[in-house]
Amino acid sequence: MSKLQELIVQYYEENEDKKIFEKIIHEIQTCDKVWSAFSPVTKNHFVDYVQGRPTAFIFSEKEYCTQYAGHMKEEGFEVGSAECSVQNRLALFTDYHRSGFECVSVDNGKRYIVIELTELINIPDFSDEPIENRPVINPSLVCSADRFFQCLAAKKVTPDKHMNMLVDTYNAKYVIPVEGEVKENSVTIPALERSDGLKVIPFFTDIAEYRKFDTNGRFNVALADYTQIESLCNSGETVVINPMGFNLTMTKKHIDAVRNAINSVPNSGKAERAVIFTPDRVPKNLIDGLNVILDNTDGVIAGYIMGLRKSSESQYLIIVDCGDADPEKTKELIQSIKDEAKDIETKETVEYIPASSGIGQTAIANNRPFFQKVIVDIDLDEEED
Repeated sequence: MSKLQELIVQYYEENEDKKIFEKIIHEIQTCDKVWSAFSPVTKNHFVDYVQGRPTAFIFSEKEYCTQYAGHMKEEGFEVGSAECSVQNRLALFTDYHRSGFECVSVDNGKRYIVIELTELINIPDFSDEPIENRPVINPSLVCSADRFFQCLAAKKVTPDKHMNMLVDTYNAKYVIPVEGEVKENSVTIPALERSDGLKVIPFFTDIAEYRKFDTNGRFNVALADYTQIESLCNSGETVVINPMGFNLTMTKKHIDAVRNAINSVPNSGKAERAVIFTPDRVPKNLIDGLNVILDNTDGVIAGYIMGLRKSSESQYLIIVDCGDADPEKTKELIQSIKDEAKDIETKETVEYIPASSGIGQTAIANNRPFFQKVIVDIDLDEEED
């Protein structure tokens, strides 16, 4: 067992002692080697969601990472491992920030701990700098695109994942290679020939992705935004974002999809990110109270509890299965349950929705109810005189 794994075990055995937590942070930062979960599909760190937050996965032993990869393969996802020495640890955590991670899961599959990325690295704040002095990074786009293509390969893409990637593509700033100098706001972008012979125009989310393309510093660098992608595609060109990474192809067809996505989200131009997840812990008083209420409510056959994270806030999502009840009756039942449960104390907000709704069906898929009403039909033979 690695020293890091020993510390994690000790941390929980001693009631999440703060001093042990500090030792865990120090060990993560300074131990000789760790292994980071890597996606061959996107050629970047593997991203998953823990309690609704984009999370990277590191392991104190390569064997642990291999076991995690085996588990994820059963779920349909390809996961590899990337060894990281202590000399490259800061660069790893910086790259996690570039890739849109908020948390780091350590030794998933063993006794694991989830840590805020900000506990491991000081993330620079450029908000006071002039726009021209800020580095170009697009954590939201890298994260949403990586997740989309991982799920696409696993055949688990959902509409919200596609929507988020399209909206992030529209809102992003880009780095582009330039041949020669910028003249009268006109630039020449070198084309990249793909293995199928098609010549494409490369755009990059950040300098790290750009350097995978221009390894010898052959070109100058300029900044661009989505309007340039739209213009190129409308003129018949094919643009590829991060060709050495998630490799998002943009054509006229794709920019139409982006436009449709933008037109379907709020005026802010940003999609509301709502992520359903399985909560690690649910207050016992919430479960106990809901069990009593649901059991005493005629017409309810099952209840599920999930986590819902949106706008950076988490809440509990109670999904109520009212069987064949019509929509109006279902609405009445759920309102009655909400009224009954209003005195149950929880730190998080609790939202109640019907299992028949679109979100409800998504939330309960492949999940087991915490409450299920048992209905037994008993046939009694009539006694003969």
